[in-house]
Amino acid sequence: MKRLVLALVLTLATSTGALAQTVPLGTPLTMVPQPGTSQTANLIFDAMMAVARSASTNPPASQAASLSYQHALQSYNTGDIANANAQAIAALNAANASQAVPTPVLRSTIPQTSAMQTSPFPLPGGSVAQIDADAFVAQARGAVAACRAAKSPNTAAAATNLAAAQTDDQAGRYMNVRVEARAAVNLCASAR
Repeated sequence: MKRLVLALVLTLATSTGALAQTVPLGTPLTMVPQPGTSQTANLIFDAMMAVARSASTNPPASQAASLSYQHALQSYNTGDIANANAQAIAALNAANASQAVPTPVLRSTIPQTSAMQTSPFPLPGGSVAQIDADAFVAQARGAVAACRAAKSPNTAAAATNLAAAQTDDQAGRYMNVRVEARAAVNLCASAR
């Protein structure tokens, strides 16, 4: 068992050494930094491995990654370590970029001439402004009824505002309804 593990470790070590010498075509072997000598050398080696791996899985990404890898190698050989690091990281990013998968476009199942697409959702009782005005009139009615029950001196003025609010509600002047209904409610509230 120990011999088998030792044989596997030796095989792995020799294959890793052979991979370290694998370089894209057109690059002289003497210009490739040896992995393990520096952090930049390790980064460039990782970029080289990513370029080789992406050549079989994502060829368009491999082309962009190979170009960045070549720039990283040139920068490393000229002594520009910062640019070599940046280009090696760019090569890694390009090699690991996911392939663009076309997303399906969802089409509506509602025909274009349907009533749902041509008219808004109907509200029971009319428009929002009309429903709001009706609510103000109802509140004013309740306030005037409370004024009458309390025999308030403001009952006549509140009843006049209520009548005006009801008339404006039927005529469709909803902003006037708000003002008159609030006046009726305020008159009854101040009498308490």
